[in-house]
This record gives sequence, structure tokens and C-alpha cells, in this order.
Amino acid sequence: MNGPNIRLALLCAGLAALPSAVFSQPATQADPASTRNDEVVQLPEFVITETPDNPYISKRALSASRVAMNLQDIPQTVSVVTSEFLKDSQSFRMLDAAKYVTPIVESTLPYGGDRYMIRGFQVSHEFVDGAEISGQDGYSMSLAPYNIERVEIIKGPNAILVPGGSPGGQMNPITKSPIMKDQASVTLDLGQYFTNAVSTDVNRVLTKKIAARFVAAYWDSDGYAKNQFRAGYLFAPSLSWQLSPTNKLVVKAEFMQNRETNLGGLPLDPSIGSDGYAIIAKGLPRDWSFGGDDGFDARHRATERITMELFSELGEHVSSRLQLMANHVTREDAGGTSGAILGTSGSRNPNTGKYEPGVLWTLDQTGPTAVATSTVTPLPDPSTYVYSRSYGAVDLWYSEAHLRNEYAAKFDTSYVKSTTVAGFASNFSKVQFKSYEAVARPNVANNNLGAITYPRLTYLEPALTNTGGNRTGKQEDLQVFVYENASFLQDRLQLSAGVSRFFGQLTRVDSTGLLPANTYPSYNLSDTAKTFGIVVKPIKAVSLFYGYNSSGGTMPGSLNPGTYAPSFRAAAGKQKEFGVKVSTLSDKLTASFSHFDIEQQNYSVPNSDYYTLIALGKLAEAAALPNPLYLNLVSKGWEFESTYALNKNLTLIGNYTSFKMRQPITDVRVRAVPDHSGAIYVDYRFTEGTLKGFGANVGVDYKSDVVGENATGYTTTKPLPGGVFVPVQPSFLVAGRTLANVGVSYRAKDWSARLQVANALDKDYILAAGSRGAVVVGDPRSVKFSVTKDF
Repeated sequence: MNGPNIRLALLCAGLAALPSAVFSQPATQADPASTRNDEVVQLPEFVITETPDNPYISKRALSASRVAMNLQDIPQTVSVVTSEFLKDSQSFRMLDAAKYVTPIVESTLPYGGDRYMIRGFQVSHEFVDGAEISGQDGYSMSLAPYNIERVEIIKGPNAILVPGGSPGGQMNPITKSPIMKDQASVTLDLGQYFTNAVSTDVNRVLTKKIAARFVAAYWDSDGYAKNQFRAGYLFAPSLSWQLSPTNKLVVKAEFMQNRETNLGGLPLDPSIGSDGYAIIAKGLPRDWSFGGDDGFDARHRATERITMELFSELGEHVSSRLQLMANHVTREDAGGTSGAILGTSGSRNPNTGKYEPGVLWTLDQTGPTAVATSTVTPLPDPSTYVYSRSYGAVDLWYSEAHLRNEYAAKFDTSYVKSTTVAGFASNFSKVQFKSYEAVARPNVANNNLGAITYPRLTYLEPALTNTGGNRTGKQEDLQVFVYENASFLQDRLQLSAGVSRFFGQLTRVDSTGLLPANTYPSYNLSDTAKTFGIVVKPIKAVSLFYGYNSSGGTMPGSLNPGTYAPSFRAAAGKQKEFGVKVSTLSDKLTASFSHFDIEQQNYSVPNSDYYTLIALGKLAEAAALPNPLYLNLVSKGWEFESTYALNKNLTLIGNYTSFKMRQPITDVRVRAVPDHSGAIYVDYRFTEGTLKGFGANVGVDYKSDVVGENATGYTTTKPLPGGVFVPVQPSFLVAGRTLANVGVSYRAKDWSARLQVANALDKDYILAAGSRGAVVVGDPRSVKFSVTKDF
């Protein structure tokens, strides 16, 4: 074991032993004389315990400092989606509900995983209960909502919770735990697209000190696209045991299996250029897919995870949490559903940087300036289109362990209230990555789509070489942090600051067949992230805040261990944010307005041209392109969020954001990032009269247009006449859209029912686009129904 690993092991062992040592001692009782004259200090909590009047609204969050804090006291924007809102909005994914609460939009992978954009930055990894699962750029599946208690969304980088995470922010879903109350429910969901499921949630108090909970779900339904399906199950048992008055043990497990169509999208109509909005190729049905119906063209996801948490009160002022999590994740993707049009032409005009369909531009750069010439090559008639189908397979298996130990101390005096949080988080991940060479299926003619066949593909086992696709990597990292929040003048002034030191190592552990010239050394990283903020309350209901957070320490994703390490560039950035938060009318009205400025260096984005060439089967040309692309980005703008519970009948939730994110120097837009987005959700419930128990809701969300792919660099390596260089522009746009969902509900004493019409206006729109060969259409109008029985 090398020096850093020894220090890591000793530190983890030493800190982890502290709660055990304390637990072995009798609980310290407070001196009665001291408690008579001094106010009892409420110890910091590592869980959220609240019973809000409105089930859609939460006033506290864990994600800023790892202990429960009032949202009004956090010098950073943090939003919360409750389990009730997930259920009542009939959300298929976390994003479907979160978009009404806070500005957060679709990215490029609407199926197969949670990939979303926060403040312009893509987040695609899985994050559960404060821990990153399966790598920085990995994802399991679109997280099933059945075992989620709440989703906390932190906006911008955060030095304490995710020091090396996305600079735009992070969704932190928190899973369900046992409670000291008997309750049970069964829910049946039925609908046209990705809705059919049955789930149950049973909680039982076994003794005065022990409670158990069991969450289970089974889903099996088709999607809108041809041959699209999703089927799987989840069961999550958990146990809570009050070991002593000052120590509580919670054990949670989750087991999930899911298979769904490996939906890549459809090819863009080749007549669309840089100024045109995306439509699928003419002649293809809107719900078309080039994939089969036998389950071969599918993603397989499996997760087994167990978490143990020990919550302790260490005297009158200190509390702690010791968390140990172990998980195994399977990610197996085979085949595909996309196709690429053969024989079409087009290229970028070197003088404008824009893509021009049916025009081939060539360059002569032998002289002092670049000389561009063009040839017109008319596009073929759509009836003559022929689609190629080149598919591959990728398998990953993760074995991981996560250890966290946090201590929080709180002291109240006449002058200051102080909360200090300190601890560490360490992670171990071993992953095997297998990438199989692409194999082609027979071509398909546009005028004879009915003749399509789906022969099974045989993928050759990748060789264990540096150029092959069979690699195994090991990642170890450690974060040590301390955070302080001090409150003065009866909470009118609050100051906070924190620092996090991150250490990471990524090593390729297999060496079979590696050439001597390619040693793939270990990648080591150490970095410091910082946070500080100020909250001023001129009156109790109003919080003026300023916050600064830096990020750094983003490890090269263990998705490709030993490949990223030699050329990887670590990401680092910072956010400055200021604004105002309001909570008034007995907390019935909450609102926040913030301005943010995020600067990020070496932000990694996929190269769309790479995936377009892969779809065409041009593997050698794709391999010659850089992937991923590393960009320095600035995201600057403002956002507004608000909730208003006018009374027990009417609730309004809404948000809006406007910001600009462009590549520096070239001012080129970034894929999937809208300049404007917003949403509003209105829920009304009748509590008396003939309609007592009935309710109605309307949800509307808006997103302005986005560019469909990432484009970097300039059109020439030598200046054009006039001494200018022209930036390369994205080759197409995706139109903005406004969608509306309408629902009705009925609630009785021990059962409830919900009916929703999604995309009620039957809007024809593009849901997401990853490249010219991967355009995903949105679902048309559809109906969902659910009924819940409580016991």
C-alpha cells in the first residue's frame, strides 16, 4: 500500500471508530441545574423531520451543509420536491416533477437514465442519499420514484456535498426510511406510455424502538415509439432501531432490475441547416424506430445497494452520523434503434461557420490565407433515402463502497449561535468496461419500411489490449471538510464558510496486452473547494443572501479507466450568487430571486460529430475526432422560484429563468441549453359542498430553442481573406415549446384517484437531440390514471 492509501486507511479507521467508542459509554445525562436556567440546545439533525401544512412544500434541506437547515438561511439556492408532489403530478422521472419547482430542463437522454441541465450544465451521473453512484459520468436508469422521500436540488457547485460535481448543481434524491407510525398503501398506475405499474409502501412499528418499512414496485409498459418498452421491478426493505436514547441505527437496502429500449432517436431531415429547426427525415412515421421488438435492442440496468447509518447524540452539543454504503451496478447496452441516411451531402461554409445542406465546401490552405470553394450537390428525393444501421454494445459493472462520517456541534450564547460540521467522505469503485465493435444490420429503404428485419447481432469479445475495449479500473477518493455557520443579532445576521480538501486516484489495474509505449499511468488529483456566504434579515420574513462556491477535484470518469487518465484535464470552477428569499403569510408564500455567475474551466461535453460518424459506420473517422470536448464556459443570469398556498384549497408553484451560456471567445451556444425556461403548476381542491374531495390541476412548462449539437473551434487553420477566423456553428436548432398537462383528482378518507392528460394540446415537438442522427420526438397527447388505497 502506498503512502496516500495508508493515510487514507488510517484516517477512515480512526474517524469511523469514534462513534463506536462513544456508543460503548453510557449516555451522558444533562445536569438538571444547568437545564433549569439555560435554554436546551436543539442538536443539529442529519435527517429532515417536518410536518408542513402543505405536502408540496418543504422548508428545510440537507444538501447545503449535510445537516438540516432552513431554506431561508442557506446562502445558495436549494429547492425541494416532495414525495407527495412526485405522486400527484404522476411523474415518470424526477425531472418531470422538478421542472415545476425549479428551473431544470431536459438534456440529451430522455430515456435510459437521468440526464438533465441545471443552469446550462449537464448532469448525468446517479446520486442517491448524498453519494455518487457508478462514476462521475455514469448513470443507472431514470430513477424510479417509488422509493424517493424527497428530492433536493442544489443550484451551482457546492464545496461540501459535491465538491467535484457538476458546476450547475445536483439533484440529491433521498430514499425512504422507517417512521414510528403504522401506515400502508397500494397504488395502481395505468396509462398509454410508460405508466403501467403497481407499487406498495408498508411501514410498521414493531416495538417501541423498532420500525420496519417495505417499498416494492413492478412496472411493464410500452412507450410511444415503435417497439419501445420498459419493464422492471424494485424492492426496498429498511429497518430503524433506537438502540439507546442517544443512538439510532437505520439500515436500508434497494434492489432494482430494469430493461428498456435502447432508444437513440431518428435521423434529422438532411435539408435542415444551421438556421433550421429539427424535424425527422421525411417519410418516417413520427413514432418510428429502427430497433426490434424482441428485447435485444435494450439497456439492462441492475442495482443492489445497502446502506447503514448510525445517528448519535454525543452529549449536549454534538451529534454525528456514520454512513456506510455498498453497491453493485450493472449497465449493459446492446443494439440500438437509430439509423443514418446514406448518400446525403452537406458541409459547413468556412466563411460563416454554418452548415449548408447540399453544398460541399473545400479548402486550400497552402497559401498565407485559406481559400474556400463550393460545389452544389442536390439532396436526394426522400423516397430514395436508404438508412444504414450500425450498432454496438457496451457493458459496465461497478462494485463500490462509500463511507461517510460527519460531526455537528451547536452552541448558543447571548451573542452568537454556532453550528460547526466536520467530517470526511471516502469512496472506492472498481469497474470493468467492455466496448464491442459495431456491427451492421441490413439497410432499410424509405419506400419499403415494412420490409425491415431485426437479425440478432453477434459482437466479438473485445481484446485485452490498449486499443481494445476491455479495461478494468480502480478509483479511490477522499474528501475532508469543515463548515461553520454563525448567527448573530437574533438570527438577523448569519455568516457561513467551509473548506473541502479532495484527494483522488484512478488506476488501470489490468495490464494484459498493453504496449510498452502506452503505460496508462495512474491519475492523481488533489484539490481544494471553498464556500462562504452571508445572510441578512432586515425583517424576519426576508433574507438577503450572497454565496460563493468553488468546485474542483472532478475525477476522470471511471467509465473509461486508463483512457481518460493520460489526456484528462481536471475541471475547476466557481459560482457567485446573490439574491433575496421571502417566507411570509405564515409561510404560505415563499419566493426566491437570485442572480448567478458560474465560470468553469475544462468542462467535458460529448462531441456530437463523433456520434454522427458512429451512426454512419465511419469508425476510423470518428476515432480521429477528440471526444469528449473540453470547454471553458460561463453561465450568467437570474432565476425566480415561488410557492403560494393561498389557503387549504389552492396551491401555486412556479419558476422562471433567463441566462446566457456561451463558449468564450467564439460566443457559440452549447448543446441543449435554452436561454429561457419556466413552468407553473396550479392545484385546486374542493373541501366542502357537492364537489368535496375533488381537485383539479394544470401544469405548463416552457423552454426556448436550443442548438442540437456541440461545435467548437474555427473553420480554418489559416485566416480567411481579411485576416479573420470564423467559429464553427452547430448544424441545426431544436425549436422551443410550451407543454400543458391537465389533471383531476378525488380524495376520500382511505383512497385517492388521479387522472391526467399529458401534452393536453397535442403539441408536436422534439423532446431531445444529441446529434444529427439522434433526434427524439416528444410524446403526443396521452392519458394517465392512478388509484391509491391506504390501509
